[in-house]
Amino acid sequence: MDARKVALISIFSALQVILSRLPGIPVIGLTSGRIEPTILLMPVIGMLLGPWIGGLAVFLGNFIAWLIPSTTFFGLLMLPTGPIGAVASGALVSRDNRSGWKITASILLALILLWYISIPGFIVPYYPSLHLAALILVLVLRGRVAELVESGDKRRMALGAFVTSLCGMMANHMVGSLIFISSVGWFVQLKGIRDAIVTMGFSWLKSGLPKEDPTGLGALFALTFPIYIVERILMTLIAVPIAVGIIYALRRGGLTKI
Repeated sequence: MDARKVALISIFSALQVILSRLPGIPVIGLTSGRIEPTILLMPVIGMLLGPWIGGLAVFLGNFIAWLIPSTTFFGLLMLPTGPIGAVASGALVSRDNRSGWKITASILLALILLWYISIPGFIVPYYPSLHLAALILVLVLRGRVAELVESGDKRRMALGAFVTSLCGMMANHMVGSLIFISSVGWFVQLKGIRDAIVTMGFSWLKSGLPKEDPTGLGALFALTFPIYIVERILMTLIAVPIAVGIIYALRRGGLTKI
């Protein structure tokens, strides 16, 4: 690992720690859960440092941020979400492997399949719609995504950064969803989920859903379906100019070849 990558790892890890101190987005059903603003840096870290070193940098930054009070055990469980998102983004534009899109596609496909064997997967089968859209984009564009990001044209860079960021965001999201599902009854109380649904006045969502939903997860994910669609698209749109700006600035300074 050269000095340039070590410096970039240190810089981006520090930036993640700083961003983690900003107020996060609350997670429905979890009083202590939130989506960290560090997610906006995740795709560009993967793009700049590559999937594996980028994933390591994201993990280090998130882990250090988690160590700073106040910490939660659920936050520790969520640490893999960032690195996996960075790997999905980084592999898609990897200079070392032009077949890196296969890694991104495999990650998204595996996560989608895991969704369908989970409890709410049978109840809310349409939930991974945006994840499927990201997978389709990868399968259609393949190595052309890397060419878009590496082009000197900012519009082409923005298009490539959009696809790359979307894939990272969706991988991050599904990993978080699966961890949440696995935590129910252990670290996440069922009462908190049911109370969140009732408090928001969405009890009508249960109509039309199978009655065999003892965890309440089906209703919760049905409720959050339109919310996460808007949320993830907005996050991706915000991440695009950040990625393009950082890549363009580092490219002009000779600090990256991407």
